Amino acid sequence: MQFTGIVKSFDEDEGAGTIVRDGDKHEIVVLTAGLALGVSALSEGDRVHFDVNLGVKPQARNVMLA
Repeated sequence: MQFTGIVKSFDEDEGAGTIVRDGDKHEIVVLTAGLALGVSALSEGDRVHFDVNLGVKPQARNVMLA
């Protein structure tokens, strides 16, 4: 299932950040490895589409700019 949200933060040096899904206040972790092909980094405030890899700590994957 694909979601839409806003990048709350992303640190290129750490290769990690967070996304807030539309209509939700919970933050989802995004790692550089979760970025879609052709996306090298994200910036705060970017609108994105993404899938969620469910687990103990959900992570965004296939993240692409909206």
